[in-house]
Amino acid sequence: MDKKKVSELKSQLIQIRSEILGDLEKNIKSSQDEEFTKLVSDVSDDAARSSSRQMLLNLGEQERQKLKLVEEALEKITAGEYGVCSECEGKIPEARLQVVPFTRYCVKCLEKLEKEEKLNRRMESFGDDPGSIS
Repeated sequence: MDKKKVSELKSQLIQIRSEILGDLEKNIKSSQDEEFTKLVSDVSDDAARSSSRQMLLNLGEQERQKLKLVEEALEKITAGEYGVCSECEGKIPEARLQVVPFTRYCVKCLEKLEKEEKLNRRMESFGDDPGSIS
């Protein structure tokens, strides 16, 4: 991949990081406002607030994971390893990087990993430990 493309993708990654960190600041402010509201609000609102808080926590976890992937991608750019699949070490197609610039895997490896994860979840739901298969 040429330097210009990598530079464009780096800019995109930096923008994504800025958006995530901006959202984090908004969530912290919202949480502080919510705590104040909680002091003066009616007890009947507790269930609704609890549900909203849980949604923010879930969203927060997804955003933290995305931020981690963005940071890893920026580190790979610095190390000259950007665009290399973490599984097979093959090149990740440029088109895929344009859609998901923080991806760690090529499509083939991602599909393989998702199938393995799905199989592991099925086995766990039946009470089997996938690590104990003989």
